[in-house]
Amino acid sequence: MGKNNIKKPAVFLDRDGTLIYDKNYLSSPDRVKLYSYSAESINKLRKAGFKIVVVTNQSGIARGIFSDKDLKKVNKRFVDLLKEHGAKLDGLYCCPHIDKSICGCRKPKTGMALKAAKEHNIDLEKSYTVGDSVRDYLFGYNSGGKGILVLTGHGKREQKKIKDNKIKPLAVCGTLKQAVNVIIKDAG
Repeated sequence: MGKNNIKKPAVFLDRDGTLIYDKNYLSSPDRVKLYSYSAESINKLRKAGFKIVVVTNQSGIARGIFSDKDLKKVNKRFVDLLKEHGAKLDGLYCCPHIDKSICGCRKPKTGMALKAAKEHNIDLEKSYTVGDSVRDYLFGYNSGGKGILVLTGHGKREQKKIKDNKIKPLAVCGTLKQAVNVIIKDAG
């Protein structure tokens, strides 16, 4: 088997509330603001051998709050800011649907993970997900890996929902920076 056929683990990162400040239905690139540790965290994960993929639910499109064009501008600004800070992504996937939609991509469903795994040769069982919502860490488990909840963004409110779920996160961390250390230690 050639080197290009070897599957690599990934860390799937939520965008809003995990890598950038959550602005509720972010539709303007001018409002994109990275957390100070986002680029450093991505680079540390990359150095540890992980692919980095952002997966984000963006129901503002289905709700008519912003357009697909607006989302593309926001994502371009987001990616550009990461590059300015020396970090890059392997992929960025968005679900534009609402919970009532019948789609396979809205987290915690696994459509975005399956697509990324196919396009980037990712080993989902050795992968992790980090986000500020219960649906984020469930996405990790539903995809065959593990999930971590961070307390930034909506995380503190979401933490209260953990007790109602049969599946618990691998860890609850204050920030992505702390989650990175948990992932690297757990991956061995």
